[in-house]
Amino acid sequence: MADWSHLLPELLIEISKKIDHIQDFVNFGCVCKPWLRAASAAKFNAKWRLPLLMLAEKEDAHVREFYDISLGGQIHRVDLPVARGSKIFPTLGWLVVVSETNADMMMLHPFLRRTINLPNPISLDEGLEVNGKTWLWWFDKAVLSADPCLSSDWVVLIVYGEGGKLAFARNGDKAWTKICVNERVSGGSDVHYYEGRIYAVDFHGRIVACDVQGPNPTVGQVISRIPANLEEGMVGFKFYLAEWCGKLVVIFRFPNIPRVAKFFRVFEIDFMDNGNWVEVTHIGNKAIFLGYNSSITVDALEFRKCKPNSLYFTDDVVDWHMDPRGGGRDMGIFNVADRSIEPYFEGESYYQITPPTWVQLNF
Repeated sequence: MADWSHLLPELLIEISKKIDHIQDFVNFGCVCKPWLRAASAAKFNAKWRLPLLMLAEKEDAHVREFYDISLGGQIHRVDLPVARGSKIFPTLGWLVVVSETNADMMMLHPFLRRTINLPNPISLDEGLEVNGKTWLWWFDKAVLSADPCLSSDWVVLIVYGEGGKLAFARNGDKAWTKICVNERVSGGSDVHYYEGRIYAVDFHGRIVACDVQGPNPTVGQVISRIPANLEEGMVGFKFYLAEWCGKLVVIFRFPNIPRVAKFFRVFEIDFMDNGNWVEVTHIGNKAIFLGYNSSITVDALEFRKCKPNSLYFTDDVVDWHMDPRGGGRDMGIFNVADRSIEPYFEGESYYQITPPTWVQLNF
């Protein structure tokens, strides 16, 4: 009987390159270690695929469903038992997973089945007690500086605790390193890795920068703040950070009642002008995907069924999750030019811990 694990690596790589369905690609890599190595080397042909919407966890289910806009709403099902009951922050195709029952943290690649253990965050606050789901609300965001599949020189940053504290861990670290900001901030609304530095924005529109690879990696500086003429009516709501045409932009989400997005505003941070905010009324052919994930920007013209000049948003604003089912109600496509909103998902998907969020295909 033939031993399929002994096929030439070059042949396995060429075979895996022909696979265009995610689940088939995952199954290919699960056959044995040589096949998994071939799949990792070949990488999935995702150039024409938009980020997938990871739907909310279903009760007592190990399988997570991924909604594929590129294929007209096709559902991909992936067995992810280690992510069950956890809070999840997607970044660069990986999932930063926070366990519900203890302080364990890991990074999980949902399609390559790779895991990387992260330092235990209980050391960040010795007085903190892990208490079921209440522990999970201690975390607001996580972001990677580089894809661990492509580089060993990566850093993961988390936003945690009251006031939106920042901490990071490099590859191989056994403990988290805290970042001290030069002034008080009000919660962690979002964080983004841009041109070698970590940027965070709080709920008052203050932007903090930290060079975790530089000589002072534990020092964060407020380098920009919302202009006074914009402060009224915008402070206290949700801000996002994203990259657009090589520039760092901050995106403000203005809610309507009852707890649904009414409109968004986009501002470029002009570092040549003391961090001044310049409103952007048209983002061209770009589309930006927002949520619990680190923001993803794509060229809409390169992807199937992607609308240009649009923000694809999910229901990630914790204060809005008043529905006992959790978040998952407020999702849609916002057109930056005419401020219209249309749905991209017609079903129901709710969860209090991790509502639907975007996962980038980068393998």
